[in-house]
Amino acid sequence: MNGTWYDLHRLQLLWLLPVFAGMLLYATYRRRQALRLLLGSPMLPKLTASVSPGRRFLRSLLLLLAGLFIVLALARPAWNQIQQTIRREGRDVLFLLDVSRSMLADDLQPNRLERAKLAIDDCLQVLQGDRVALVVFAGNAVVRCPLTQDYGFFRMMLSDVSTDSVSRGGTLIGDALRKAANDVFDRQDRQYKDIVLITDGEDHESFPLEAAKAVGESGIRLIAVGLGDESGTPIVVPGEGGSRGVLKYQGEIVRSRLDSDTLRAMVNATPGGRYLPVATGNIDLDKVYLNLIASAAKREIESQSMERYEEKFQLFLLLALLCLVVLAVISDRRRLQRAVSLLLLLLPWFTQAESAEQLLRRGNDALAAKQYEQALNFYTQAALEEPESPYLAYNQGLVYFLQENYEQAMPQFKQAAAAARALQPPDLILASRCLLALGNAQYRECRRQEDSDLNKAKEACEKSILTYQEALRLRPSVPAAENNLKVARLWLKKLLNMLEEQRKQQQEQVKKMQEQVKKLQELADRQEQAAGNSRQAEQTQDNSPGTSERLQQEQQQISQETGELAGQRQAAPDDQVQKHLEQAQEKQQAAEQALEDKKHAQAAREQQEAAKSLRQAKEEMEKQQQQSQQQQGQEQQGQEQQQGQDKQQGQEQQGEDKQQGEGQDQSAAKDTASQEKKPSDEDKQFSLSEDAQEILDDERKNQRERMRRRQQSPRPVDKDW
Repeated sequence: MNGTWYDLHRLQLLWLLPVFAGMLLYATYRRRQALRLLLGSPMLPKLTASVSPGRRFLRSLLLLLAGLFIVLALARPAWNQIQQTIRREGRDVLFLLDVSRSMLADDLQPNRLERAKLAIDDCLQVLQGDRVALVVFAGNAVVRCPLTQDYGFFRMMLSDVSTDSVSRGGTLIGDALRKAANDVFDRQDRQYKDIVLITDGEDHESFPLEAAKAVGESGIRLIAVGLGDESGTPIVVPGEGGSRGVLKYQGEIVRSRLDSDTLRAMVNATPGGRYLPVATGNIDLDKVYLNLIASAAKREIESQSMERYEEKFQLFLLLALLCLVVLAVISDRRRLQRAVSLLLLLLPWFTQAESAEQLLRRGNDALAAKQYEQALNFYTQAALEEPESPYLAYNQGLVYFLQENYEQAMPQFKQAAAAARALQPPDLILASRCLLALGNAQYRECRRQEDSDLNKAKEACEKSILTYQEALRLRPSVPAAENNLKVARLWLKKLLNMLEEQRKQQQEQVKKMQEQVKKLQELADRQEQAAGNSRQAEQTQDNSPGTSERLQQEQQQISQETGELAGQRQAAPDDQVQKHLEQAQEKQQAAEQALEDKKHAQAAREQQEAAKSLRQAKEEMEKQQQQSQQQQGQEQQGQEQQQGQDKQQGQEQQGEDKQQGEGQDQSAAKDTASQEKKPSDEDKQFSLSEDAQEILDDERKNQRERMRRRQQSPRPVDKDW
């Protein structure tokens, strides 16, 4: 059987196998010497009775075999000779480039011709094996590069293209199409060929539509790329001494215009033809190729048959994998050792239950020492043994509360309260304490959200009020819950006043935005009118001082009002309205400079762009106005719902019966919310209702009594397990 090794030099790695085998033997020798020195010769056979020398040897042999098979696979062995045919497929793409003097117009920078050459060069970078050709034309057509796959030669010929590449002036698109179809393409497989026509569309009676129909009947697709401004652009020609001038005929400036109608009719006459009105935008021929040409049907350009051997390295990799799997399964220990190992693994299950109480105690000690992370770790380990314990859940929530991680503390306090009620009999005192701690966490979350989101702060404050009420229902006459409930209600009133003030500011902002939208519409209309005046002055060649001064004053007035409008806005760095206003100001400055230089055509373009930017700013401002109105409506709806809830809560509170409970006094979480918030001069700045004013008076009366109370720190719960 014939075969070969594609990477024969890899077999040199086989020299590593004897070295590795020697290292294994040396390791075995060193292991025995170390055991003999540590245990002595009499004890060695007894302590190593569980080790099987035969299995250990087998494991070493399997490891060496796996290494051998991996080295053989790296060498890429191959046998079973097969024939393989390599085919190259593609299309024939002909670039038909207009090099008439009209392509020197500068509505595309630096001019139309240079931008077209750059676009063709970009397209070459994404070609996928297609053959390309280049034909340039003006009054006659010249084949600059026949069909080839040598893209380097094509680029060299493309770089030399200029308006002097043809001998006659003018623009004869029809003659160029006929020459390209007859002289460049062969007579076979016409359906795999494309002509990319790049021109401004101006033709001098060469019957381009008839030529396009003839090309389409041959199965050749035409893709036309139209360049230039449809309103017309002067043709810039080089003068003496490096100067630049404008092409004139009989004293009048010659303008080159894009003839889209002719190009569109031409591509419709070919199968699958497409017209791309680039005008004065970007020419993305690479994307055109990927979307239209690369995805189309292709023909076989070249094929080559060769004989090769089928690679079989997968078999050796499979053998190496099997050796490693067996190596992982076989152990060098006898079954007695496995039984002992299993008992050692099961031993923690019998001793783990005894450590739950110790973990709780150690967690409490760590919490007293303010080692919060260590305490949380102990509580979490103990909770794995007692997941339904309310004491562990409460202690975990207390750690999160002291770390000011209220989002993690609140679910722990909720779980602890539910677990305390589920006890037999229910521990209502512990449940009330958990609810009091939950209300404190919700109140702290309210204060934290105050500076960022008033709606979220109001929602958290409402939850804290409901939680304090539930805690008082389970255990009435708890001073901490009563005081915190009063403070939370007072703070809710303050938040509602702040939301009302915010709503008024938003209404004023919406009104101001409406005025700015009207002003932007007015500026855009005036800017377009100014562009029309400049265009009219250019068409009539009116360069009189009076006309120039009038146009400049008109533009300066519009620019000044645009600047004042932009200065009135207090926008964010990524505000799209401000961005469009800045673009409009740049275009207005350019228009003023052009008017000062009496370049009315350029001024008209800049003024038109400025008007476009102003209209875009108006559209973005209308979107912002709509979003602001929607947000204002949502906030107003939320306030109405809150007023209904407050009324319902007041009725429920008046109808509650006072319950008699046990007079037990366990250490609770520190009343941090009631100590931190007390009436101050800041609260006088808000308009309070009569109910809120009564709460504030009660708070002031009880302030001195609360200050005399002994300060108690939060103490975790120690439960007798």
